[in-house]
Amino acid sequence: KGAFDVIVVLGAALGPEGDLGPLLAERVLAGVEAWREGRAPLLLMTGRYEAELMKRRALKLGVPAAAVLVETEALTTRQNATGCASILRAHGLRRALVVTQAFHRARAVATFRRAGIGAEALAFEGMPVRLRTRVREVVARAAYRARGWS
Repeated sequence: KGAFDVIVVLGAALGPEGDLGPLLAERVLAGVEAWREGRAPLLLMTGRYEAELMKRRALKLGVPAAAVLVETEALTTRQNATGCASILRAHGLRRALVVTQAFHRARAVATFRRAGIGAEALAFEGMPVRLRTRVREVVARAAYRARGWS
């Protein structure tokens, strides 16, 4: 068994046709690959509009349904963390490998830790992201710190 209880794959924007957008598809694939490597026995997909689609993609990639949990209320990183923390506690799980792109990892991990989860980020090589996305993340980090969320 891996060092983690669960691999948490954070939601992201859906594509224009309602399918997985490129960042989201990349996250799901990275999470499934980590699961295949035995990093954790379970996957947890999180996001109000995307979690079920993420699960469906994981199943298509060969993950058994019993190994995929979903959190379907979150709209923000903080809600991802608090919603997943409740699910993890209900299952007696404590250590999470969090899957998101490099620009988002520091805030995501800090937010999960603030919610009481022993979180680490999965390192994977992601596609380049737009400057606007990176600037938005800098603003979000400052806002989360100011509110005590991370």
